[in-house]
Amino acid sequence: MNDQDILDLYFARSESAISATNEKYGKYCHTVAMNILYSHEDSEECVNDTYLTLWNKIPPKEPNPFKAYICRIIKNLSLKKYEFNHAKKRNSE
Repeated sequence: MNDQDILDLYFARSESAISATNEKYGKYCHTVAMNILYSHEDSEECVNDTYLTLWNKIPPKEPNPFKAYICRIIKNLSLKKYEFNHAKKRNSE
């Protein structure tokens, strides 16, 4: 399935858009999150938050390079999670 077909599913508010996104970009998102967080649980949470963000933001927006849009979202969410986990009061080091 190409990116435009996936975007059409989002605009139609079809839940299969999330599974199509996961099939095409799921491993990529997990890799980006794991390279930042080094935790399977946290990276899975960021990937799921990425799909939720896509679901909430795509109908008004139509991202032109879809992969770059996903990459930006997963990177930002992973960095926020990293900062949360390594805050001075939470970090035992």
